[in-house]
Amino acid sequence: MKCPPLQQGLSLIEVMISMAIGSVVILGVLSLFTANTETYNALQAQTRLQEGANFGLNVIARDLQRAGYRGCYSRGDVYVTAATVPAAFDIRFGLSVHNGGGNDDGNAAWTTSSTGTSPAVSAVGGTDIITLRFAENDEAYLSTALVTGQENIQLAVVSGASTNIEVNDLALISDCEKATLFKVTSVAVNGVVMTLGHAVSAANGNIVDGLAETGTFGADAAVASIVSKTYFIKQGASGIAGKGGYSLFQFDGAASAELVEGVEDLQILLGIDTDSDGVPNQYLAPSASVNTGQIVAILLEITANSINDAGSTEADGLLRRTFRQTIKIRNAG
Repeated sequence: MKCPPLQQGLSLIEVMISMAIGSVVILGVLSLFTANTETYNALQAQTRLQEGANFGLNVIARDLQRAGYRGCYSRGDVYVTAATVPAAFDIRFGLSVHNGGGNDDGNAAWTTSSTGTSPAVSAVGGTDIITLRFAENDEAYLSTALVTGQENIQLAVVSGASTNIEVNDLALISDCEKATLFKVTSVAVNGVVMTLGHAVSAANGNIVDGLAETGTFGADAAVASIVSKTYFIKQGASGIAGKGGYSLFQFDGAASAELVEGVEDLQILLGIDTDSDGVPNQYLAPSASVNTGQIVAILLEITANSINDAGSTEADGLLRRTFRQTIKIRNAG
């Protein structure tokens, strides 16, 4: 009796069934991998835009809290002896805002006149611009009281205080009763004493030689340099087309620096206190008609995006989110 031959290998049907099952498994793995990749990319994009927006808000908020700071004399009019005052450093106005929506009438103490004269600031249409000015915390006190207010200023320099003041800079001298913005025309350092000149020159100096409109400055007065920070939105250095290439910039009165990529919009509302209780009763868009003395808070709104296509339902595929922060104004003006 013959034994039947043993079966060798797989039949065609078995091979086809195996291939079908394998294809289903591979497709499932690929689908899972694709879904996980998309989820990871979306989470990365969300994290990036959130971190960028929070950083931008925090930087502006920190400077907003210092806006209008003039040392001991942070509330009141500032006397000006400088022949010319660049808008970026006009510390008489601690805060200036340009409404990108077009509500701008060029008031000298408000809107674009304080930022529009800075040629380095060229913002995206429809976005707001905010300029903040304050005295630096590098104040140096007078080593010798001024008798007439016409003599040079002698400062006691401690740990390098005020050593960043240079010729042709604007500086602020103040005590608790008054403040004067003047042009520095000479700087000399001798040991721990710094001497600042404030010569009269209609072209590039001061229009008067007296530093105080009334009275003079004693040894309790201090001199500080002026800080200017302008924040705005424009096309960044990445070269990415569209809103993904927009960035938040900072202009310091001399040069612009790119702070945060992927920030496509900056909007600002002014918190107005109409009943003098320190609490805003309404929020208004920037306008020259607003009483700046009633501004007690600023509402910042930043819209950030994912920079690159993250597969969102937007036409450009970008993820975007708007962040808001309200900051209380500490100093008048």
